[in-house]
Amino acid sequence: MFTQNPSILSLILLSVLGLCILVQLVYHFYYFLSLPKQTDVDFENVEWTPVSIVVCAQNEIDNLKILIPALLEQDYPKFELIIIEDASWDESKEYLEELEENESRLKVVYITEGMKKNYLGKKLGLSLGIKASKNPILIFTDADCVPESKMWLKHMAFPYHQNSNTEIVLGYSPFEKANTLINLISRMDNAYTGLMYLSFANKKQAYMGVGRNLSYKRDLFFKNNGFAKHLHIAPGDDDLFVNQNCNAKNTAICIHTEAFVNTHAKTSFYTWFRQKKRHNFAGKYYKSKDQFKLGLYASFHALLWISFVANLFVYESLGWALILLGLYWLIKWPIIYNSFKKLKQTGIVIWMPIFDILYVFYNVFFGLVAIFGRQKKW
Repeated sequence: MFTQNPSILSLILLSVLGLCILVQLVYHFYYFLSLPKQTDVDFENVEWTPVSIVVCAQNEIDNLKILIPALLEQDYPKFELIIIEDASWDESKEYLEELEENESRLKVVYITEGMKKNYLGKKLGLSLGIKASKNPILIFTDADCVPESKMWLKHMAFPYHQNSNTEIVLGYSPFEKANTLINLISRMDNAYTGLMYLSFANKKQAYMGVGRNLSYKRDLFFKNNGFAKHLHIAPGDDDLFVNQNCNAKNTAICIHTEAFVNTHAKTSFYTWFRQKKRHNFAGKYYKSKDQFKLGLYASFHALLWISFVANLFVYESLGWALILLGLYWLIKWPIIYNSFKKLKQTGIVIWMPIFDILYVFYNVFFGLVAIFGRQKKW
């Protein structure tokens, strides 16, 4: 188990394991540990710029009845709510028509199946909704979401007032808790994804955003021809748009808990799988530098566990491999706990070692899905 004269094979395997651990911890210290703490925000004397909330919905009648009142109750001086009714076949159209007659802040854009004939996903709907908007700041969410507080709009709009260079604001959207295995998996994955894209953006290296809680300037959309660069695929209306238009100066993050947008829990593996398939499919269209950084992290993560397992089969390496892995978790766990605490996700940290192992198979599986899969629906 421990020897003063290790074999060449033992030295190689332990060196690989040590290198992988080092690379992982560099990512954790440089990116994840840097995620800022929530601070109190002074909204006094802010001359709030009018904003437009944009929501694309298809067959979401029940969710719209919850979401729309929550949005109209937002504490913000001047805003409009644009709902894109994306060719639903439930009672959404009738419900929205009635609301529109009595609510001046509500504007509904109606999409028919005929209009969508040559378009994939919801990019046509969002494009028409953005075109129908009249305010300079756009804030997006989905129909199955609800803001954590009435201060959501102010928190998401505040970075624009702090820095005139800001054109994109990335928010966070946690999944609601439910006592099911798929919910635990989806919450863990969502928290880890959020930690990744928010931490990278905080280090001026933004690479994606999530449409459940996202904002950007209306001018940015039209200046860069909207979704024109990726109209040929269904996903990408959020992460690809951000990836192609973000830079070190124009992107901010907003992780105040009052700015969170809660998303209904996934109730089946199929619905979660569709969501992950859509996101990973879009990932292969990211900028090369972003694919490299994310791929490097995933590759060394996989190699870490592969090399650890290999060390278990070499008697001389076994003890040292266990010590290295123990030190790895001794350092990593507090960083993850501290980072998840900022996202109000500490309850799932206990499952991180199991998820960390499953993440290897997860990356391989969804990597293959991204390469060989196709996406035509949203």
